[in-house]
Amino acid sequence: MIPNQQLSELIKRALTGALLVISFGGAYLHSSFLFICALLVLYVITMCYEWPRLVDLHRPSRMLFSLLYPTLPFATLMWLTHHYYHIDFYLPLLPFLIAWGADTSGYIIGKLMGRHKMCPTISPGKSWEGFGGSFAATLALCWFILPRIILFSHAAFATNKVLLTVFALAMTTVSFLGGFFLSLLKRKEGLKDAGTLLPGHGGVLDRFDGVLFVGLAILLLTLW
Repeated sequence: MIPNQQLSELIKRALTGALLVISFGGAYLHSSFLFICALLVLYVITMCYEWPRLVDLHRPSRMLFSLLYPTLPFATLMWLTHHYYHIDFYLPLLPFLIAWGADTSGYIIGKLMGRHKMCPTISPGKSWEGFGGSFAATLALCWFILPRIILFSHAAFATNKVLLTVFALAMTTVSFLGGFFLSLLKRKEGLKDAGTLLPGHGGVLDRFDGVLFVGLAILLLTLW
């Protein structure tokens, strides 16, 4: 039996997630320009309202750090959309599909079965069972979508099951590292969430932490 508070949080999380997917999906289907504008708006919100809560921007070193994160990952997502939207329709969506699929599966499995915490002092909500659920979802997604992505369809890991499994495990790990990194910043400042824009999720960074890291990994793969 799920407690009322957890059930309410789950409903808010599901409704906000569905609205986010519909909004972003609609923007992406409309045009690459609208999707890039949506990403730009989220970046501005992040830098104006969320990032200053996590990092002291009065220190020059922290200002320079802000160019690496979150500026570079957001720029990467925009560049992938601008460069590949008309060439490889599914490629710019891959960071979102992987990170959000992994996060959703990990959250559900972690709530239902999570017993062994990965790093309770930094991110108490993440468990090894949840990581297993995330990996299973990412693997299923990669089996389905990588052969449909032109850039990856002829690569060895898109057809070789062993390499495909390694790729899925690597992407799951990268997504989790994005969450751990943000959790580390939040715990350092004594914050539960980076923001309050998305009920049930927190802020933009809380929802996009894995996406930003996976986006960088996909960029490296495209360059390679």
